[in-house]
Amino acid sequence: MKRTAQGIACTALFATSLASGLMAEGVGGLSQAIDTPKAADGIADDLTILFDYREDYRALSFGLQPSDRVEIGLSFPTYDDNDGSSSGNELSFGLRFLNESTYFPALTVGVVGIGSDDRGSGEYILASKSFGAVQVSAGLGWGRYAQEVAVDRGQDDDVFQTDHLFEGDTEPFANITWDTGIDGLTVAAEYSGIAGAQEDDTFAASLSYTLVEGFAVTGLVNNQGDAGLRLEFSANPAQPFVQTDIGRGPHPYAENSPALAGQPQPNEAQVFAVLQERLEDENIQIRRFSMRGDTIDVTAASNTDPVFARIVGRVARVLSAIAPANITTFRVTQNTGAFDSNVVVLDRAGLDDAVGKPNAAALAWDATSFEPSPLNRPAALGESEFEPRFTYGLEPTFKADFITSDTLELTGTLNANARYTFSRQTFVSGTLGYRFLNQWDQEDPPDEPGVRSDSTSYEPDIVFLKSLSLRHRFPIAPALYGRVSAGLFERAYGGVSGEVIWRDPEQNFALGLEATYVQKRAYEGWFGFEDADATTVIASLYANVGQNGNFVIVDAGQHLAEDFAVGLTVGRNYRNGWRLAASTGWSEERDSALKFGAELSIPLSWTSPDGGTGTTNLSVGGQSGDFGSRVSGTGGLYSELRASDKRRIEDGFGEFWN
Repeated sequence: MKRTAQGIACTALFATSLASGLMAEGVGGLSQAIDTPKAADGIADDLTILFDYREDYRALSFGLQPSDRVEIGLSFPTYDDNDGSSSGNELSFGLRFLNESTYFPALTVGVVGIGSDDRGSGEYILASKSFGAVQVSAGLGWGRYAQEVAVDRGQDDDVFQTDHLFEGDTEPFANITWDTGIDGLTVAAEYSGIAGAQEDDTFAASLSYTLVEGFAVTGLVNNQGDAGLRLEFSANPAQPFVQTDIGRGPHPYAENSPALAGQPQPNEAQVFAVLQERLEDENIQIRRFSMRGDTIDVTAASNTDPVFARIVGRVARVLSAIAPANITTFRVTQNTGAFDSNVVVLDRAGLDDAVGKPNAAALAWDATSFEPSPLNRPAALGESEFEPRFTYGLEPTFKADFITSDTLELTGTLNANARYTFSRQTFVSGTLGYRFLNQWDQEDPPDEPGVRSDSTSYEPDIVFLKSLSLRHRFPIAPALYGRVSAGLFERAYGGVSGEVIWRDPEQNFALGLEATYVQKRAYEGWFGFEDADATTVIASLYANVGQNGNFVIVDAGQHLAEDFAVGLTVGRNYRNGWRLAASTGWSEERDSALKFGAELSIPLSWTSPDGGTGTTNLSVGGQSGDFGSRVSGTGGLYSELRASDKRRIEDGFGEFWN
């Protein structure tokens, strides 16, 4: 195991679900020295999460470099003024269109708060040059980079505003950063032409110290009387934080030979026993096994390995050595826990041809096909009757609150979860919650219940019933799945919900339809309801786009406010279990700028040498207004099915022989 202390620190950090930030990342989630931009100097897939705290300003920011030249940022700032508090929501982009060379600087253009002209928006053009451990940047800024409080610079009142871009007053800026090489110590200084409360120009300095790899603290100060603190978490989802303790290597692959046909062949029970024994050492479980004709059919799963392509490869390795010579096809079924989701079909001769070749993974993929799981299968070895079980646990969660507070407060909630599982497809679950850190001030309920805007009308400082519902998932036909749910789905709504998803494993898209009828839950008490109901009917398209796990989800239909709305989510599923996504939505009733949300899922296998398929999840922003909002907690099926996507498995096929 490598970097034990860092792994522990990282795990502890994410256990709180509170992310932190970076000295090199900040405004809008883009690279900066202190408050002025600098050139991005990371690599593809670098991720940073920053928390910026000052007396009159707080922000939680996410930054991602999908490539060496491009940065994408998402920031949630709040401002404290004499007139009270306000909050923002900023989607930002940075593009380095000219790389640095021996004699010429890199040139970068950036837009913070794209689609909005509020006080946090701004644009810049900068040139940067590195001299060893020192980077120098200078440029010209608009909006927030030219004014202490940027005012509206455009006349466009649409939900996506563009006429303010690179318009209005400009001011120069310059900065320098120096990696001292002393125990993770970095120093930065900057100049900006922005006039402040005390001086006509602004000078600032900062000192950053890396506590452990991936986590740093920065202190900053300027000549306008401001001081602040930044916390940073940085990672690269494509690179493991710790070296997984894989123990022994995988079993060798044995090519089939016609000469073996004349030798005694093992029967079904013998093959199953050896397969089960050898794969147990690799934490792979065989839940079903059959050998009929020229085909072996197994259902395989692992509690430690999130890469199903690697699981399939290790099953194939063992079968190659023990399967009778007449077996030509290996079928490996993937199961979500509720039902079989697809069948990966391997041609044994094709795998034989791939062994030892430089492009062995590509050749193995060519020998692979996909089929929908059949509804019914004959009895097989390894199957066992499901035994009902009761599970429970306590889960503290911490998050940055944008809903019940305008000041980005850290809130803490203790959740007591319980679940009784009747069968693989049916369970009832409930959650009790208590917010023990930073309660909200209860407001009088509105005359007519709102959709989301009345969240502070719910009774604070009590143990509340967060959810209590029954859920049943089932296959309807090959490639067609259904779900029904009933109960209290979330703090605000309870009712009934049904969903159908069509998903052919040979395709790179799926279609879904969810219909829900809910009643508004009472502002006080556990089981009461307000005199308000709603029906939602939402169709969804789930599409895998290109390579590297990129995906797009489009939702459209009638939402809780009886408005027609469209939701858009874009993101990336990494083959090791990481998931990053950003979302926004448009409603026919909303006339304000688009709001954005972010989701981050980190697999246990990334921070633990023992591996694991569990994840730590962080979400921020998203639905908070009355329009474009849907019910949560109904139990969407795609979250269970997405790990079985053909493209998701293909992206991990480089691990097939590992």
